[in-house]
Amino acid sequence: MEPKKLEKAKYMMATTAIHQLGDISSDEPDLCIVSKETETDYIGNWVTGLGFINVRFPKETTRELTEAEIENYNGRSIGMYSLMRETKSYDMGTLKVD
Repeated sequence: MEPKKLEKAKYMMATTAIHQLGDISSDEPDLCIVSKETETDYIGNWVTGLGFINVRFPKETTRELTEAEIENYNGRSIGMYSLMRETKSYDMGTLKVD
């Protein structure tokens, strides 16, 4: 079945994550962004991490954000940091979670 594109990408919390290279799951619920879905999976990527795309997040282990999580993540800045220089080397923007 071909994935259906969502009207609008949305942030969710997930644990199980399957990429074509294998299992990239998280032990604790973590923030992901999804833009497509099938009958059983959301498709998107982790907000932070190594940048894997087209990750399958099973619907049974993926959920909407709570109000507290929305408040916590909304307005946060995401970037890549250099451990050697201890500075931000790339700014990926500010989260708009709704």
